[in-house]
Amino acid sequence: MGRSTTARVEAVDLARGIALVGMMLVHIGPYWIERNPPIGSIVAGGRAAPLFALLAGVALTIVHDRDPRGAGSTRATWIRAVLLIALGLWLGSLEDLPVLIILASYGLMIVLALPFRRLSTRVLLVLAAVWALAAPVALLGARIAHSPVQAGQAELSDLKAPHDLVSELVVWGAYPAGVWFAYVLAGLAIGRLDLRRTVVAWRLVAVGVALVSTTLGAGLFLINNGMAADSDGRGWRLLFASDYGLAQWEDLLLVGEHTSMPLNVLSATGSAVLVIGVCALLVRLPWARLILVPLRAAGAMTLTLYVIHVLWTWRLRVDFLDDPAAGIPKGSYQDWLLQVVVLCVVATLWQRFIGKGPLEWLMRRASVWGRSADPKRV
Repeated sequence: MGRSTTARVEAVDLARGIALVGMMLVHIGPYWIERNPPIGSIVAGGRAAPLFALLAGVALTIVHDRDPRGAGSTRATWIRAVLLIALGLWLGSLEDLPVLIILASYGLMIVLALPFRRLSTRVLLVLAAVWALAAPVALLGARIAHSPVQAGQAELSDLKAPHDLVSELVVWGAYPAGVWFAYVLAGLAIGRLDLRRTVVAWRLVAVGVALVSTTLGAGLFLINNGMAADSDGRGWRLLFASDYGLAQWEDLLLVGEHTSMPLNVLSATGSAVLVIGVCALLVRLPWARLILVPLRAAGAMTLTLYVIHVLWTWRLRVDFLDDPAAGIPKGSYQDWLLQVVVLCVVATLWQRFIGKGPLEWLMRRASVWGRSADPKRV
């Protein structure tokens, strides 16, 4: 079991590193201000964050398997969730923050996932598929019934109205936990798979490719045949367009990033499954494991690096706007590459000479406080 768990952890660390780099590309890479989307929007837009959410489910399963009475216990998960929500609300309170923070929704979803850990793998997969199809319909129905609803950044001041905060995290926000929970359910099931087995990894790759190609193909068919809402004539670009204010039933057929509609959720699930499968194959190759050490190191301390990235990006947006007159930064691949290199180097050195990331260490210590716990890294 130890070797299998180690293989899973390495593949998950690599996938988390890829998710972090992808999210950074979306945040500080070139913004979509021309007619055609930049490569960052096509490759990572609306896919990096769902990958994080799906990996949350994978991590819940792995941590529970390795340390069920310590870091994987219900008590420890609740503590981590509360800390993540608090950290997310604090980051969201930063003035003029240009990044939408996922941590509060992330924390809420890992708590909601606790009772589902008892279900079988087959039931989890079926439930994830049903959730991905049904929850977006309920979400769109709520948006139509209550339109318009303006949901901003979840922040500390929202604690004054807890009911509104919960509804924002579950329904109205950019990362609606009520829909995104489908990613966590899929992750819970994938976390039980033996990623050490080549056949398992290739099956994940095949499922991922099938989901992504089918959903994008279906989305393009619907657009070309006038069945998906395309009021401004964006055509194939709708496959990658962000629309947070959906309020008509035709929007149910959209695939674009963060629409949280069925095709979007299935497509993002497919890309996440594909990444995990590829990562499981790569960690089997000695040369790939060596080359990808910085990404794996970054994936082992994504919370720390995510917070650094958010704060760094916040300062970039405040002090170094590309278009001060408009007040809108265009982003650049140079800023993105600089952050990737710096953070991956820091992660590699930190892991080599110190070990667990500082925020990861604090989270673990807080979650198992007062209990003896398995000292193995999870």
